[in-house]
Amino acid sequence: LAGLAKTAGHEWPEVACKAIDLDPAFGPADQAAAAILDEMFRRGPAEVGLARDGRSAIAAVPAGLDRPGPAPLGSGDVVVISGGARGITAEVAVALAEAFRPTIVLLGRSPAPSLEPDWLVPLVDEAEIKRALAARANGPATPQAISEQFRRVAANREIARNLRRIERAGARVAYRPVDVRDAGAVRACLDAVRDEFGPIRGLVHGAGVLADRRIEDQTDEQFAAVYDTKVVGLRGLLAATAGDDLRVLVLFSSSTARFGRTGQVAYASANEVLNKHAQHVVRSRPACRVVAVNWGPWDGGMVTQSLRPIFKAEGVPLIAPEAGARYLVEEICDAGVRPVEVVILGDPGATRTPDDQGRENRQDVAPPGPAPSGRGVEIPAQAASSAVVPVFERRVDESSLPVLRSHVIDGRPVLPMALILEWLALGATQRHPGLVLAGVDDLRLLKGVVLRDATPEPVRVLAGKLARDGALYRVPVELRGAASDGGEREVVHARGEVVLADRHPQPEPPFELPSLPPYPLGKAALYRDVLFHGPDLQALERVEGCGDAGIVAWSATAPAPSAWIDRPPRQAWLSDPLALDAAFQMLIVWSVDRAGVCSLPTYLGRYRQYRRAFPPGPIRIAARITHAGAHRARADVAFLAADGGLIARINDYECVLDASLNQAFRRNQPARG
Repeated sequence: LAGLAKTAGHEWPEVACKAIDLDPAFGPADQAAAAILDEMFRRGPAEVGLARDGRSAIAAVPAGLDRPGPAPLGSGDVVVISGGARGITAEVAVALAEAFRPTIVLLGRSPAPSLEPDWLVPLVDEAEIKRALAARANGPATPQAISEQFRRVAANREIARNLRRIERAGARVAYRPVDVRDAGAVRACLDAVRDEFGPIRGLVHGAGVLADRRIEDQTDEQFAAVYDTKVVGLRGLLAATAGDDLRVLVLFSSSTARFGRTGQVAYASANEVLNKHAQHVVRSRPACRVVAVNWGPWDGGMVTQSLRPIFKAEGVPLIAPEAGARYLVEEICDAGVRPVEVVILGDPGATRTPDDQGRENRQDVAPPGPAPSGRGVEIPAQAASSAVVPVFERRVDESSLPVLRSHVIDGRPVLPMALILEWLALGATQRHPGLVLAGVDDLRLLKGVVLRDATPEPVRVLAGKLARDGALYRVPVELRGAASDGGEREVVHARGEVVLADRHPQPEPPFELPSLPPYPLGKAALYRDVLFHGPDLQALERVEGCGDAGIVAWSATAPAPSAWIDRPPRQAWLSDPLALDAAFQMLIVWSVDRAGVCSLPTYLGRYRQYRRAFPPGPIRIAARITHAGAHRARADVAFLAADGGLIARINDYECVLDASLNQAFRRNQPARG
């Protein structure tokens, strides 16, 4: 619960969040209740202890190592490490091997490494491995399938390589595939380990997974995946080693447990339970060196290339794997009286609790046409504007966003602008919970998010502080991604301002369109001959009329987010990306009908939404042309319910007209290879 409270303090800065540890011997219930009530309304630490003799809090204080003592492990002693043979646990295993020459048994979810076929052995480059896998596939192979096969090859090689490294460092080493959440499987595995190698003397619990979501968006399944790997896994390991004379017990906890972190309620809660388990175990095993290491982010492991800029922007240095592994050896060998919980960061000066930072200064811490080929705005990660901070990250690929298969231009899946608007709105509401989406202003598409091969494109949504504007609140937002050269520079894909409010604004009077000539094409012909959109985005049911003054059509509304997105961050849309995309499609129909060329959205001046959600379709959408040039057009758009009520409105929608899009729209199937 303490991990939850500290994370809630980051995510809900307007809410007083505290974890209160009440001494069972505090005294009469009425006195305890009065003390709790008093504490609830006090400013101060997020974690407080209340006892009869006073109030206490936990503080992180610098503490160096004392001096080397006798080695707790000897040559041949069996050390079990959960967390697999890849990433950080492998580096720790190498350091333990060099220091103690033990027998190391690694437990992981991946299969045990296997021998490669002869044709695969000499291949090193990712591209040539993928080509070889595709050539040997049984039947047509999708890029996703080939990428998954490549990941398995890479994992197999990494495990085998690390086992050789550990062995060369001086240890006898074995790898056992087991899910640490399965207590029976863990017990059977460790029984077999004892039979083969002898009693277990050391245990390192390094297993962990991430499923980052804000508290209100975390599902039970996501929470359980994180919590069970850490907590159920530890309980199973401790139960299976209850009869062993353990000399070393190391629990891989996280600084997130100590300080909390936006989006990591499951990780903070699970690791805080590990911290408390360590406090309990040290009392029952006084001869065992017990330590829960609250690691900061490592330069590797769970910190992927896409996450590094987030920590850099927050000023959080990463732990070098070799340095972190060496420290752990020194920690368990230290002769001094050591704390059970230690916090390790890349730089001790970076240790700041939420209370140290203060609520005001704390920063919370997953296009088409010409736009996809444009350079966008590139910024160095270290020069990122302090006006916006990361809120969440998404991986953009066809497996996590199946809707992309219905939005393909010139053979490349492209992230729809309507979905970009939805994500930016989500970023603003996640950073500032309790407010509703009233609209979006000045949304400019700077560079489209385009999949150029099977490699996922990681993007980040960033949001700034609230700025009061009468009854509204304005939040600057950005969508950023990695630069195409793979360097540390970032590309700003889109930028705008989300408008939030305590309640939805009152609808404005809808504009009137003059009578429009009927449009000749039905839905099938429209999506065959004019539009490029695939089944998921074929929203237009009927075009009522189209002329110089504008266009009117009837459209479907969006299905549940799970129909478009694998593991969506919410179960309901904030806007309606299908209805918005339908409006953009209507302007394509208009530009083809009136100018003979296709168009794509580049700018949205003002969007206002007057309801919490769009009603089930069909809805009527009317677009009024306000400017028609040779290369650009502008329009106002009204979204109307079946009864004529105004749902939402766009002013100053802008699209680019480009004859080259005519052919690009025809190539609306993903290019393979």
